[in-house]
Amino acid sequence: MAGKYYIGLDNGGSVSKAGLFDCAGTERAVATAIVPQILPQAGYVERDTNLLYQANVQCIREVIRKSGVEPREIGGVSVTGHGNGLYLIGKDGKPSYNGIISTDMRAADLVEAWLDDGTFDKILPKTKQSLWAGQIVPLLKWFSVNRPEVIKRSRYAFSCSDVIRYFLTGEAWGEISNMSSISAMDLEKGEYSREVLTALGVEDCMRLLPPLRRSTDVCGKITGQVARETGLEPGTIVAGGLVDFTACPIATGIVDETVLSIVGGTWAITCYVDKQPVEDKDLFMSSIYTVDGYYNIMEGSMTSASNLEWFIQKILKDENKSSKEYYELCNEMVDSKQPEDCDVVFLPYLYGTNANPKAKACFIGLTCMDDKASMLRAIYEGVVFSTCYHVEKLMGYKKDGVKVARISGGPSNSRVWVQMFADVLDMPIEVCRAGELGTLGAAMCAAVADGQFADMKQAAQTCYHADYTCEPNHMNVEIYARKYKKFKKLVDTLDGYWSVCV
Repeated sequence: MAGKYYIGLDNGGSVSKAGLFDCAGTERAVATAIVPQILPQAGYVERDTNLLYQANVQCIREVIRKSGVEPREIGGVSVTGHGNGLYLIGKDGKPSYNGIISTDMRAADLVEAWLDDGTFDKILPKTKQSLWAGQIVPLLKWFSVNRPEVIKRSRYAFSCSDVIRYFLTGEAWGEISNMSSISAMDLEKGEYSREVLTALGVEDCMRLLPPLRRSTDVCGKITGQVARETGLEPGTIVAGGLVDFTACPIATGIVDETVLSIVGGTWAITCYVDKQPVEDKDLFMSSIYTVDGYYNIMEGSMTSASNLEWFIQKILKDENKSSKEYYELCNEMVDSKQPEDCDVVFLPYLYGTNANPKAKACFIGLTCMDDKASMLRAIYEGVVFSTCYHVEKLMGYKKDGVKVARISGGPSNSRVWVQMFADVLDMPIEVCRAGELGTLGAAMCAAVADGQFADMKQAAQTCYHADYTCEPNHMNVEIYARKYKKFKKLVDTLDGYWSVCV
C-alpha cells in the first residue's frame, strides 16, 4: 500500500474540483472546472447534471496530468459535494430533470406550511434537524405536487456526491452523512423512516431513495467507459464519500468533542461532534458524522463568503483584475480601515438566512464619508458576526466549551479575515495547510476504503497538518464585542419589518 495516491472530488454550487493526495495528506495537484448555474425563474437554482459530470471528468484527467502520478498508482477515488439539493436520475439511467442546488427556494411555501401546521414538530424527534426549501425531501414534495410526471419517470433521488459516484461506477447508493441531512431518516436508528416520509406526504417517493452506505465503504469501481474518459485505471475503487460539511471538519482533524469547526463557502457552517445528537427545533441540524459513533452538531446559514463574491462581481468587476488580485485588493481595502473607524453594518443575507426566511441583505449606516473599503469591511464583519451567532447557539448545547477553532473555506485564505474571526470569537483559530479540504476529506475516505488506514480517525490524525494558529488581538476583542452587540440588535429590530413589509 505504500506510495499510493488518492483522488478526492468536491462539487460545490458552481465549481467542481479534484485533488490528488499522498498517504500523508500532502496535496500533489488540484484541478478545477466551472459549472454554470441555470436560473429559469426567481428562486430556482439549477444546473445541467451531465455538464456537472463532464466537469468531474475534466478535473480527474487534469489532476492526474498535473501530478505526474501514474494511474496505476492511484488507490481509490471518492466524492464530496454540497448537501441536499436534488439530482434525479430516470429509469433509463440518465438525468430526468436538471440538478437542483441547495440554495433553491421553490419549496419555501411547502416548508412554511409544515412549520405552521405542526408537521415539523411531529417529525423532529426522529430527524433532529430543521426543514428548509433546498432539502431533498421538500423538493421531492414540490415535484410531486407541481411536476408529478418528473417523479413518475425517475428512479433515484441523489445528493450531489451520490450522483457523481453513480456516474463513475454505475452503482446506486446513498452515503449516510449526506442522506442523514435530508429530513428523511430516523437519525438514531440510522435508517430511512417511512413514518417521517408519510408525515411529509412523500411516502411514495421512498422508492427513489438509494440504499445506504457509509463514507468508507467501497461503493463500486471505475467502469471501462469512465476509465477511457478520465485516464483512471478500470476497476479503481470508489468509496462512499461524504457531504461537504462533514468533509471539511474531518480534513481539519476533528475527531472528538474538543475542537470547533468553522466552514465558510456558500454556506456558513459551524459545528462540533458529539456522541449524542441534539434535538431542538431551534438547531439547524444533527447528522451522522464520518467517525463511527459521532454525530455532527451543526448551525448553518447562507451567510458566508458568497456575499463577498457578489460584491466582487457586482461592484468591483470594473477593476479589471484576476480573481487572485481581486481577493488581494479586498484584503488590502479591509485592512486599511480599523475596526473602530467603521460604523457600517452589513447583514449578509443576499442568499437568505434561516433566522428569518423573508430577511434581505442590507448595508446600514452608510454616510458620504464611506467608500468601497467601508462596505468591504462591513461584509467581512457581517460574515464573522453571523458565524459568531452560530457559535453562541452551539455552545448552549455543549457541556464543555472549546478552546480552539479550525477554519476552512474561502475566509481561511485571508489572514485579515482569519484575524477577524479570532478577535470576534476571542479564540485561537487554526488554519489547515491543505488548500482544498473538501477534496482531502473525500480522498481520506478512499484511503480508508483501500485499507491505507484503519478508520477515519486514524486518517484524520495522519493527514491533518496545521499551517498556522492565529491568536486574538486583545486590543480589538472589546471593540468587536460592542459591534457584535449592535449587529444582533439590528437583526432583532428588523425582524418585524421583514414579516410585515416583504
